[in-house]
Amino acid sequence: TMLIHWVAVAGMLTGIQPEKDENTPKVVFPHPLITEILAVVPKDGGDANMDGTRDSSGDEFVELMSPHDEEIELTGYTLSDRNAGGQGAVEFAFPEFTLEPGEIVVVFNGHGMSRSADVGTPTAAPKEKHAKLGTWVFSMEITSEFAGFSNKGDWVLLASPSGKPVHVVSWGSFKEELPRDEEIVAETQVEGGQGSLCRYMFGGPMVGHTALNGRLMSPGKHPIESIYAEDDSGR
Repeated sequence: TMLIHWVAVAGMLTGIQPEKDENTPKVVFPHPLITEILAVVPKDGGDANMDGTRDSSGDEFVELMSPHDEEIELTGYTLSDRNAGGQGAVEFAFPEFTLEPGEIVVVFNGHGMSRSADVGTPTAAPKEKHAKLGTWVFSMEITSEFAGFSNKGDWVLLASPSGKPVHVVSWGSFKEELPRDEEIVAETQVEGGQGSLCRYMFGGPMVGHTALNGRLMSPGKHPIESIYAEDDSGR
């Protein structure tokens, strides 16, 4: 169907060879899937949260989606990096929040980000989808400009409400040991490219976003979907 068609289009547009089981989510129900990470905010076009100002920390983000055919409860799920619990840490826990099948949520670092009804916080979900990004948006409300992902090497860890590691995506080099668990989905980013790291299918690899469609990032949008939107509007 459309999902399978996306696979073919992704291959034609990017030359990336699909994995054998790319239609099967890397995470099992009821966990969300990490689909995009912006760790290095571009100097040009880096206003990812669309608040009018580029912030080298505040515009960093993690995008999650529900790849399942049932709604999932994100209440209590956490996102963190290798500095969790220490100086410069990126840490966030979802307040009461439900994600419908196929829906996307983007969690920004939030340093310097203005508050509004369409931006959730660690204590309250947004009242509506973001006016400019068209999806659910949260701010970690990090107050220090020095708290953010390390460009040279870091990870994003998704953990369940019980603290069980679910999914980790790492890049670069670091001295800390990666989180371990029998059932954790662990991915190491080795591909080059600029902008965010982005997954082009449920079971596909994380790659540099420019390898997908030439763009630096697509918070709240699947890159292949955005290509379809452009093609449709140009007809």
